[in-house]
Amino acid sequence: MNANTQQAEARMPRRSLVSHLRGLIYDHTFAKLTIDWYRAVLERLPAGAVVLDVGIGTGGAVAANAALIRRKALQILGIDIDPDYVTRCRQALERAGLSEQVEVRLESVYDHQGGPYDAVYFSGSFMLLPDPVTALAHVLSLLKPEGRVYFTQTFHERRSPLAEKIKPMLHKVTTIHFGQVTYWDDFRRVAEAAGAEVVDNVVLGRMRNATFRLIEVKPRGSA
Repeated sequence: MNANTQQAEARMPRRSLVSHLRGLIYDHTFAKLTIDWYRAVLERLPAGAVVLDVGIGTGGAVAANAALIRRKALQILGIDIDPDYVTRCRQALERAGLSEQVEVRLESVYDHQGGPYDAVYFSGSFMLLPDPVTALAHVLSLLKPEGRVYFTQTFHERRSPLAEKIKPMLHKVTTIHFGQVTYWDDFRRVAEAAGAEVVDNVVLGRMRNATFRLIEVKPRGSA
């Protein structure tokens, strides 16, 4: 942290400083991973696609993929329930010159009534939701006839009682909600209960007992 940054933070009201620090922690924790995840999903989308991004966070991954978004003329609506993240996201999008292509709203997925969408994307946010079955069933209803829902998510390959205990507690240290440890069988059951059919399941990377995956689903029985 340089002297200018220290002086700027010293002038911030306490609430603004806390909000700023929360955004920095989020970006430092997730930036590199989610940039790559976001790119992997965007590359699958057709030019001109209309996209709902559920849990857009601070927008760092979106801004880092600005060139791809412009080249494919994508229209993205990002929603998040954290006001600090939404504020930081709008600032990031403005700096990246994406204000015309990416809109951000402070809104819950359960309340969202937009669409129809070519794609809905959950970047690590899906299994954090209190009722993922209802959320997925809802966004499936917002798709165009050939629309798809995409997930990028960390999956543990083997049961880990220690990780299951520690992961939900990380919020107290980082201010970030990491949710529960996610296993493939749990995700598959949620998808099936919501009326979704898995179209693709791609491993993007590995780390010890976990894989980073891109999952594509469609409404069961659709073309």
